[in-house]
Amino acid sequence: MKFFIRSVFFLILFFIIFYFYAGIVEPMLLMVKYENIYSNLIVNENIKIVQFSDVHISEFFDLEYLKKTVKKINDENPHIVVFTGDLIDEYNKYKRKENINEIGKVLGEIHAPFGKYAVYGNHDYGGGAERVFRKVMEDSGFKLLLNERVYLKEYNISIIGMDDSIFGRFEKEVIASYLDENSFNIILSHEPDVAEYFFEHNLDLFISGHSHGGQINLPFINYNPPLAKKYVRGMYVIDNFRRTKIYVNVGLGTSQIPMRFMAPPELTVFNLYGMDE
Repeated sequence: MKFFIRSVFFLILFFIIFYFYAGIVEPMLLMVKYENIYSNLIVNENIKIVQFSDVHISEFFDLEYLKKTVKKINDENPHIVVFTGDLIDEYNKYKRKENINEIGKVLGEIHAPFGKYAVYGNHDYGGGAERVFRKVMEDSGFKLLLNERVYLKEYNISIIGMDDSIFGRFEKEVIASYLDENSFNIILSHEPDVAEYFFEHNLDLFISGHSHGGQINLPFINYNPPLAKKYVRGMYVIDNFRRTKIYVNVGLGTSQIPMRFMAPPELTVFNLYGMDE
């Protein structure tokens, strides 16, 4: 009987500690990950790109935390900032719709002299979110790329933004046509697994989010949404002719369950360096 009582006590204690850590501590542990990438296609000095993803603004991720995130982005002094989708967790249930412009004001404080670029995520569609997302991002100085390309001539870098692959328009042929052999090609996509459609093309870096890094990594609980089951977190290098790199950012906020365990929120800093032939 004593063994049973002791076991129940430790089990309850474990769940209390887990709930406190996963629900309060880890979601606030914003990490910065650094990736150095070298290519003889990149010209001039290095260029720094900061990525953030999956904000999921809600009662669990408010504007104060977004402000802290923006400050951390600016502390990196990026040349370019990219956002790979999912701004508000559930827009139709968001309780502060009257203050939606405040989100744009906060994001407008991000400084990036060579541009700020964004793509839609699956949560940026539905419930009236589509038009709101566009307005918020454009008002904050982000260029929203829907199956479009921006070419940075001075660096010979192309940034290509895909529409969301679940609720948007997946235009494989259009995206593939932008992948020029002689430029360093970056695709921004919310979902990571669709990168496989471009392995036979001139793709150098595929930047995505969506997976939340599993969000809660326990044997019996794991958050692996559609199109984020093969590529879940961090950097993957593909053994193809272009040595394509896929990066999956674990995001900032939470969805479904307001907890994170073994998947702390992150920003990713890509340092791109040119190299001699």
